[in-house]
Amino acid sequence: MSEYSQLFRILDKSFLSPSQEWMIESKGAHKPQKVQLDKTGRRNIVSALYRFDLDVTEFLPFFNQSDESPEGLRKFCDYVLLVDLNGKPYVFLIEMKRGASADAEKQLKASQTFMEYIYSSAERLHEDFGDEPFNRNNIVTRKVKLKECKSSKLLTKGRGTIDKTQEFITFNSVGIFPIARFLD
Repeated sequence: MSEYSQLFRILDKSFLSPSQEWMIESKGAHKPQKVQLDKTGRRNIVSALYRFDLDVTEFLPFFNQSDESPEGLRKFCDYVLLVDLNGKPYVFLIEMKRGASADAEKQLKASQTFMEYIYSSAERLHEDFGDEPFNRNNIVTRKVKLKECKSSKLLTKGRGTIDKTQEFITFNSVGIFPIARFLD
């Protein structure tokens, strides 16, 4: 069983995004930011889009929710996208931003910590209960700051290449997230 399949078994299905084709961020008084997942450019892309939104569903009940809670304790990115490409697992941590993205990296780091806990759980299930082997080193993680861009004219410079070696990848989007461009 692949790491993708194991993560899919571990994460509760109630956190699957209602739309598996669109990421929608509708906080504040602004018009919702909508970004479509685009799988063109590669065959055999399998994906699962998760939405962990503390404003909708509590998923960190063991953390302090009072005013005495340490700042940043309950931060999380907007979406987690699991992708399998011919047996190669990818985890995309995606934070959608309209303007300033000062907090985006903090939210992505917090989400990485959450995913490390999920990986540890998968490893423990194998070690303690004989579940399928799980190797976190097989997983490619991409932390993406998805910035809204109103004009496609701003995207022409450096359009074909995404520097996947960066810890945090900033991607300007006019409503499309081209998954294939983020894969190896």
